[in-house]
Amino acid sequence: MFKELQITLYDIFGYLLPGSIILIAVVVLFWSLFWPSAPLTLIADLPTLAIVGLVFSAYLAGHLGQGIGNLIEKFPNVKRKLEIELPLSAELGELVRDAVAARFGERARSLNPKDLALLCDQALICACSPGDREIFVYREGFYRGNCVALALLGLTLVLRLVCSPAVICLADVRIEIHRSQLVLAVVIAALGTWLSFRRYLRFGGLKNATCLARFLALTKEPSKEKEKK
Repeated sequence: MFKELQITLYDIFGYLLPGSIILIAVVVLFWSLFWPSAPLTLIADLPTLAIVGLVFSAYLAGHLGQGIGNLIEKFPNVKRKLEIELPLSAELGELVRDAVAARFGERARSLNPKDLALLCDQALICACSPGDREIFVYREGFYRGNCVALALLGLTLVLRLVCSPAVICLADVRIEIHRSQLVLAVVIAALGTWLSFRRYLRFGGLKNATCLARFLALTKEPSKEKEKK
């Protein structure tokens, strides 16, 4: 039951919410390219089938966004932060390498940080001691997806600036959005992209750091018990 709940949370935070933003960006893109002078009419009372279709489309868009987000891992600063640099102090990192070498052999000592974290992560899973792994995984995915989604939204809003003012009709309300308001929306989207990127790096680093530290703590427990005996 709890595992099913975790999967649902990851689907919501990792795919559905970022996918909703991507879906809005796609609507703004088509509006700007093909109907720039027409008002955007939003229907307040949608039938159930249409709502289900929108939710499913947002979910699929979230998967596509995460696919684009995987390309972020190729950025030099991201590779350095998550794959090249060990997210621990030099002393703690050396202790982790000693523990890994003691368990898996001396060849494991020279593993790069990415492979080291992967090995320790799988060891913790086999030992049924994942800790807060799931929390960090879905938060990392949430912020990575949001980074992509907000970046796409910001780009489409920049395109919409060319065709401003924009008019949105909701029921009987007609809202005219001027260039200054669109500029503010672009700034907010850009700020959200940057903050989401920083949070993505933070939770990615915390995921690796806690994994390595937990592996070290777990391997030290048996030796303490032997000393007591």
